[in-house]
Amino acid sequence: MPTLLDQLSGGHPSTIGRAREVAQQVLSARERLDELFDGIAEDNPTIRHRAIRAVAEVSAVQPDWLAPYKEDFLEHMMAMDHWIVRANVCKILPRIPNLSAAERRRMFRWAESLLNDSSSVVKACALDCLSRLSLAPGFPRERKQAAAQVQHSMRLGDTPALRARARLLERLFR
Repeated sequence: MPTLLDQLSGGHPSTIGRAREVAQQVLSARERLDELFDGIAEDNPTIRHRAIRAVAEVSAVQPDWLAPYKEDFLEHMMAMDHWIVRANVCKILPRIPNLSAAERRRMFRWAESLLNDSSSVVKACALDCLSRLSLAPGFPRERKQAAAQVQHSMRLGDTPALRARARLLERLFR
């Protein structure tokens, strides 16, 4: 039987390949999550990009499974430079359980810095990330900043997709 990483290899790095199928396999066998995280550290960009996409899919269903990997996100994944990785990390960060106030603020600042990214996909995911991070109790300043960014993006977002995402996010602040 091929490993998860073997299943993620091949083809163009920006396609999802078998990432959804691999995510389903991990959801059926939690112990395979380590193998998937190993893929994020791969030198092969195809495996790395598909592994982070699969982790994002797993985290949407089982966010508590991310707890043991919180330090990996804070120390390594937020520093990765490819747009696919940045966009998916933005999707994952608000799902990580038991964040301290300092960790949440660090993630918020990182997401906020991505609003100037060259990728419109990353900008939209970053806006979503900082909005969701700001909703935790005890973050009124960040909530105000996120709401202002959403309003700004609704009016002046670079692309129709970013303006549409901002309109959806605006509902979080009503």
